[in-house]
Amino acid sequence: MLLAAATIIGLLAALLWGTVGQYVAWVTVGAPVAVVAWVWVRRRSKKTGPFSLMNHGK
Repeated sequence: MLLAAATIIGLLAALLWGTVGQYVAWVTVGAPVAVVAWVWVRRRSKKTGPFSLMNHGK
């Protein structure tokens, strides 16, 4: 919910606040992308689970 609210605020800021709003929009609209990338990297770095050795040549 927090990421959705930040994205909406960022999109509105880009429309309403001019130059400053553009920078706010870059940060707030980029936040969900950064969170998804962070979660993806963390999940890829864990080597536990039944399929963790799959496709690693072992």
